[in-house]
Amino acid sequence: MKRREILKSAGCVLFLPALESFGQNRSTPEQAEVKRLFCISMGYGFFTDVLPQTDGADYTFSEHMEPLKKHRDHFTLYSKMKFGGDHVRDHKCFVGNTTTNPDSLDQIVADHIGHLTRVRNVVTFISHAHHHIVASWRNRLPVMPIQSTRVLFETLFARTDRKTQERLLAHKKSVLDGSLEEAKSLMERVSGRDRQRLEEYFAALRESEQELNKSIEWLSNPRQDVEFPVAPQFENNFLATDVDKKRFLDNPRQIQRGIAFDMIYKAFKFDITRVVNFYMTGLDNNHHLTTHDVPKLEEARTSLTKYDSSFFSLLSNFYEKLSSTKGDSGGTLMDETVTLATGNNSVSQRMGPHNGNEIPVFVAGGQFTNHGGHVIRKGETTCDIYLSILQKFGIQREQFGNSKKVIQL
Repeated sequence: MKRREILKSAGCVLFLPALESFGQNRSTPEQAEVKRLFCISMGYGFFTDVLPQTDGADYTFSEHMEPLKKHRDHFTLYSKMKFGGDHVRDHKCFVGNTTTNPDSLDQIVADHIGHLTRVRNVVTFISHAHHHIVASWRNRLPVMPIQSTRVLFETLFARTDRKTQERLLAHKKSVLDGSLEEAKSLMERVSGRDRQRLEEYFAALRESEQELNKSIEWLSNPRQDVEFPVAPQFENNFLATDVDKKRFLDNPRQIQRGIAFDMIYKAFKFDITRVVNFYMTGLDNNHHLTTHDVPKLEEARTSLTKYDSSFFSLLSNFYEKLSSTKGDSGGTLMDETVTLATGNNSVSQRMGPHNGNEIPVFVAGGQFTNHGGHVIRKGETTCDIYLSILQKFGIQREQFGNSKKVIQL
């Protein structure tokens, strides 16, 4: 083959990543028990010393979990689980292991239901500067997150110039049609090994054609008119002093996260997307240093408890919106949505920061039977929960990451 032909053929798939935000043109999956997935991972992990130590349906709430008390019946706290436990892997919370798992939990679910909405899935990251900003993986490659609430809003709700969109999509379709014809022509002139590789390119092109056709269909649907969210107000009696309110609740990054949570809620409400992965690290620049001081300083332990409580304020606000909004099925958005809040790190006085030995997982929504309780699964892997959630979406898999079994949620 001539070098020019090889380059032309290889170049035909260079624009594929630009189409990843659009859904795939697949048949509607069987009706699943849940419709939406929201994954939230904390890069520094939770301070486990202050979490409830007794399990069961009548467990006692920790004081810093006070914002979640009114939503007790909507979530289950699983604790003392294992996953990773270092900075290198803290952004692989929902993928398990990219060697055995090419896709993270959110991407697998998006492959299954992403074609039902205009935006296949959303990956976002809002935090201070950090070298690990990736939490979603597709085909073993990191999916770069949206790092701005303004860009997140534009992605979900902005009205675009229809003529410009039509012109861009027509151009992409023209390039894709030409690439498909070239791929077909080359199939007749290559060796056996090259044919196999070219068939993979051809399959990718066909999938892109389906995604492009779906994006053209969505172009004719009107977009929901949504205003940019106002700064949220957080209620938290554990952070009642003026100093704590200013540092943990009125913190600019806390406000930005609250705005992002509100956008995600509206995206679910108006069925713009059904799968979101939200990764966050420290609330401020001192958060990381505080985790390292936990083994030796009482002040650090107190401060970290307040950091976690500020996060529970975010969850509480989000739970409130989901539980008070009716869904298409006759229940609420909370009933139809699975929210996972966890991290592959945890912090404790005994084991220090960035350990993966006592991971808590907050599983909300989906009308699961354990809600209202605290379940201790000492030493078991968080991937057991993820595998079980996949099955709730009607996705049949025998294993996810280092999962050992399906569990009753």
